[in-house]
Amino acid sequence: MKEYGDFISEEDRMTIAAIRDFVKEEIVPIRQQLDEDEDRKLVHLVLDGLAEMGLHKRGLPESLGGLRTNAVSLTVGYEEVARGDCGIAMTMSVPAWVFGPAMRAHNERVVNDLCPPYCGDEFVEACQGMTEPAGGCNIESAEYRGKTIQTRARLEGSEWVINGAKQFPSGASVSDVYLITCTTDPELMEEGIALIYVPADTPGLSFSKPENKMGMRFTDVNASIYLDDVRVPMEYRASKEPMKDFQSFRNFLSWGRLSSAAFAVGAAQAALDIALEFTGQRYYDGKLVRQHGLQANMLADMIIGVESARFYYLTVASMFDNRKVYGSPYTDEQIARATGAKLYAADMAVKVCNMAMELTGSYGYMKDYNIEKYLRDCKIIQLWEGGGQLGRIDVARGHYEMMPFV
Repeated sequence: MKEYGDFISEEDRMTIAAIRDFVKEEIVPIRQQLDEDEDRKLVHLVLDGLAEMGLHKRGLPESLGGLRTNAVSLTVGYEEVARGDCGIAMTMSVPAWVFGPAMRAHNERVVNDLCPPYCGDEFVEACQGMTEPAGGCNIESAEYRGKTIQTRARLEGSEWVINGAKQFPSGASVSDVYLITCTTDPELMEEGIALIYVPADTPGLSFSKPENKMGMRFTDVNASIYLDDVRVPMEYRASKEPMKDFQSFRNFLSWGRLSSAAFAVGAAQAALDIALEFTGQRYYDGKLVRQHGLQANMLADMIIGVESARFYYLTVASMFDNRKVYGSPYTDEQIARATGAKLYAADMAVKVCNMAMELTGSYGYMKDYNIEKYLRDCKIIQLWEGGGQLGRIDVARGHYEMMPFV
């Protein structure tokens, strides 16, 4: 565990050791089967196994048995799980994102009504619906200030009535609780943004078939969500203060992108390990493959990429854990840092997986060697959470704010 340097505590090291053993014994042998597990029995065996270790409770209310943790501990855990399967890491991370807004707003109604099953003994899936069919990732852009959100929520008596649609969210159609990003009035911009919790059995809530994706097909289920006069108690809005919902909305971006960096590094490390093992077992011209200068240079670039991306996200995570100095995760500056870590890690991971495939030749293209799986998984990380182009705009905007002189 020297790869994490001094960023982690002794307790983290114990947790990492347990996760690493679980991934090696329970996920790695069935990596390819998880991609074909349409009934998701294997997926939930894995998720429940991680739940037995208590990982599903991290970031959830301590009053219900949840565990307080920090950004560094969370993200290194995600990296370790992603070395086995990125989709499992993604699905495991969602409940803490979903209930975070209610916890920050001290919304006891949501916490007590909806959160207890998530602190039980088995893993329960949750979904955070943000992206919409019409504008795609525009909803995530600070430029639009909430004006492009088309899912509308209106207050009728003591209930919110929601109409609209969401596209691609993780956990859609298989979750027990949905957190829907809405607007009460686009003209109110940020103050109109409302985050509203919807239980899965609420009338008017329906779903498309799961998307048939290139990777993470069943470990991270994506589908469209349709809301047709969905009614929930008015207390199911995350916060009574509109700008707090906006801040939580921005938190989704920062935490989601920081976590994505850890997912990508985990997948890249797995591909690198496969390439190191392969090139350390095969010979040409009387020497091991990795003892030749060309291949050694390729492996060195892969190692440099993985290690630099890891220390990038760990540095940002440590900044998240020091809010007195660096501010809250929803600030433009922190979003810029988390986004930079995600962009760098995702681009690096795709490159490392490509290079691993080149080093292993036709073997790398075969499913038995698993490199193609990690390449498929890494590609979607590049695309989600606003993609590379919007992400770069967020990085630039955040650093404009940091300039000490003009």
